Amino acid sequence: MVNSSNTTTIRPLQKDDSLDLCHFINEISKEDTFIRFSGEQVTLPEEQAYVDSELELMQQGDLVKLLCWVDDELAGVIDIHRMIEFRTRKRHVGLLGLLVAKRFRGQGIGKQLLLECIAQAKAHLRGLRMIQLECFATNTAALALYEKVGFREVGRVPEALLHKGEYVDEVVMVRGVLRQCSFSTAT
Repeated sequence: MVNSSNTTTIRPLQKDDSLDLCHFINEISKEDTFIRFSGEQVTLPEEQAYVDSELELMQQGDLVKLLCWVDDELAGVIDIHRMIEFRTRKRHVGLLGLLVAKRFRGQGIGKQLLLECIAQAKAHLRGLRMIQLECFATNTAALALYEKVGFREVGRVPEALLHKGEYVDEVVMVRGVLRQCSFSTAT
């Protein structure tokens, strides 16, 4: 629980974060919540390789990745990856990912991370025009949060995600970087 006596720090990813990130993702994966992982566990060497690749992308100006610490506990992680796999076709689009540890959900950590990461993306990802995210349609708390910070639904992929034995829709949302989102909703 975050209260006035807690110290909250948001900072960029660092090389020595691998162990904390490994524990963080493995705990969230066990929940089988609204993330890519559904129980799979990551080893420390895998996480170290992942952190190294993320730091390289940050250095190249293709990623903003922030960690939120409450006192000495990792409470949340957010990133915006430039969509470089499409070469120049989608370099202006960033893909957002957000994770908040279970005991810190509903306390404003996600909103703080979103606002700070968007500000950092504006400052450090040159040419970025749009941020995109995909979300489980059943994750109503996350969808409401994304809307509050300016994301708008632009489409759905029916039954794209398997969650707890059921197929659920994947919601695609976007937000303009330099202005309020002006993208129309797909019909």
